[in-house]
Amino acid sequence: MKISEFLFKTILLVFGLCSISKFVVGQSDAFSHYNNLWIEYNSSKTDSVRIRLLGELSFLANYVLDEQIRADSISKIALKIAKQSKSTSLEIIALNNYIESVDVERLNRKALECARTAIRLSHNFGNLQLEWKSTNNLVTIMLSGKAWDSAYTESRKLMKLAEKLGSKADIAKSYLAIGMSLEGQVKMMDALDNFLNAQRLSELIDNKQVLKMCYSQLADFYNRIKTFDKSIEYKQKQQVILLAYSHPVDSVELMWTQNQKHIILSRYNNLLNDKDVEMVIDFALRTNNLRLKNYEFSIYRKHLIEDEKIDELYRVYNVKYPGELRILYSNDPGTYYRLKAFFKDREGQYDSACYYFGFAEKWIISNPNLLFRSNFYMRFGQFLRRIGKNNEAISAFSKAYFLAKSDSLFGKLEFMHSASGQLCSLYVLVKDYKQAYVYSEKMNSLNDDIFIISNKEKANRMWLEYQIKLDNEKRDIQLRQQRNERNMMGGGVVLLLIITLLVFRNYQNQKRLNKLLDAAKKKSEDLLLNILPFETAEELKVYGKAKAKQFDEVTVMFTDFKDFTQVSEKLSAEELVEKIHTYFSEFDRIIEKHGIEKIKIIGDSYMCVGGLPVVNLTHAFDVVSAALELQQFMNEQKTQRLNKGQTFFELRIGIHTGPVIAGIVGIKKFAYDIWGDTVNTASRMENSGEINKVNISGSTYERVKDKFSCTHRGKISAKHKGEIDMYFVDSSKE
Repeated sequence: MKISEFLFKTILLVFGLCSISKFVVGQSDAFSHYNNLWIEYNSSKTDSVRIRLLGELSFLANYVLDEQIRADSISKIALKIAKQSKSTSLEIIALNNYIESVDVERLNRKALECARTAIRLSHNFGNLQLEWKSTNNLVTIMLSGKAWDSAYTESRKLMKLAEKLGSKADIAKSYLAIGMSLEGQVKMMDALDNFLNAQRLSELIDNKQVLKMCYSQLADFYNRIKTFDKSIEYKQKQQVILLAYSHPVDSVELMWTQNQKHIILSRYNNLLNDKDVEMVIDFALRTNNLRLKNYEFSIYRKHLIEDEKIDELYRVYNVKYPGELRILYSNDPGTYYRLKAFFKDREGQYDSACYYFGFAEKWIISNPNLLFRSNFYMRFGQFLRRIGKNNEAISAFSKAYFLAKSDSLFGKLEFMHSASGQLCSLYVLVKDYKQAYVYSEKMNSLNDDIFIISNKEKANRMWLEYQIKLDNEKRDIQLRQQRNERNMMGGGVVLLLIITLLVFRNYQNQKRLNKLLDAAKKKSEDLLLNILPFETAEELKVYGKAKAKQFDEVTVMFTDFKDFTQVSEKLSAEELVEKIHTYFSEFDRIIEKHGIEKIKIIGDSYMCVGGLPVVNLTHAFDVVSAALELQQFMNEQKTQRLNKGQTFFELRIGIHTGPVIAGIVGIKKFAYDIWGDTVNTASRMENSGEINKVNISGSTYERVKDKFSCTHRGKISAKHKGEIDMYFVDSSKE
């Protein structure tokens, strides 16, 4: 089911407000509901009722009032009552309530102990349903503790229990548990296969509750592999089920789903909508849902800080929700002092800002999240640099760099790269050129690493999508074959005729399957050739690997659109993609015509190289000829678009000749790339060029001066390269 963004927001608002009204009138806010449950508990005389009420109280304390210690204490009371009751079933219920009501990541050891006890008791008691529930909780605990192998082993047991029960809903949930375990083991294709099995089964039995879980898990999966549009699509499907099939609509669940969508949007080009966020916050405040409020504020705060919207951050905490700043002072002093530092900086009170940054540092240094601490020092360093305290800024950026370096996550590379850039320029300011050079080299190296990983992620997503499509095609063929086999019936001559017909059909199906497999093989080879040069692809197919190679002399070209960001802001997403596709498709055609190898596209930058993988002596001539043709094409486009009153792009081109190393990055899902100082110099040639010009280095000029008329620009300073002889190519002499 698809629904427009406007219609969805309208439905969300209508149902949300109606549901909020019901929540407030029917059960008041969370505090009132919590107090009413205690009154009911104190008047109850039955152990089973008291344990049920304590389960609700514990859940409410943890997941609504955000009181983890209180939730743990309440759950322990229930365990004690269950133990004293001498009832096995009540003890199993209390153990599972404990696991489902407390923070299992924080209380991992205690939760594991409860789960194993519940499994043992329910097995001895002979209750398969309770054993499945207890095992499912055990898997949840193991997943929260990142014990992926153990979680996979237990999730296989979970599936066997579900099959014994004959419950398709529990089988679907077991598929989800297996999928999460496999995803933790980085077996992404197998994980996705299990998630999709769960979705298909839920749709087959039309179980909307389990289907919501499937959509939620698929949204999380695609979010983690950075396929954000797919992630948002599944989160939207989850919300549609909530709105269309819940009567009345569960406003709390709806707002939590919206909160999870905001997490995705905050990663997806920071597309958070302020009004949507404030709607969730206002709901949480009205209903005293403290955990939802804290989570939503955390997402919003991170979004505003990363997007440099300090004025908006100031409005949120000083105008819209002033009480929240006071609450932060009590509950999270580190964040409170950090915000105060930002606000004092905004007000121009730099001494006060320094004071608050210092206080924040005392709280933040104990945070186990290294990237969080690294980010703090980056912000602190930027502030110190802005007010002219360069030596203190160097100290802050150095801490940011080494904290990020100590982290094990991929995101550390971005932090290290940013810190290196800051340190490089600061060391130049304080005239420590040796250290400036050190961090310049680190920055260049990290730049290459980031591009490599980014390209690997894109290739992985392409391969995953291709495998899903191929898997669906095979499944369709298998289903058709199974239907054919079920149709076999009759006897005697009729049976023989039917069998003959089926054999013939199977033969035809096999032929179609072979054709599909041949087509799939061709697609696979085409995909390989789209990633790798022909010679390298052939080497990989024959030997299963391709060696990195040193090329003594090639010519590297970089192109870049002038003012791309500013121009792109004037275009819709569809127009921008269409224009970029038009330009780069023509670029591909031109370089292929001149026998040049395309390496990669980095945003709006296009990189290619002549002279590899097959060595030739004309690479410099080929690349310069292609560059002039690219500029001619760009000028023609400019004229056409000006006449039509349309937006146009202008191009800078930089070229350098020298040695490189070329090879494949990765083993299974790979990317072809080149490395070396030649690549960096070619990039600097593009940066130092001018629009509508072809800027070449002295080394390239020496190889093409007899073929092209060039204008010597003199020695031009290039970032991190010093002064380089540069020439503009005017025209061909031929």
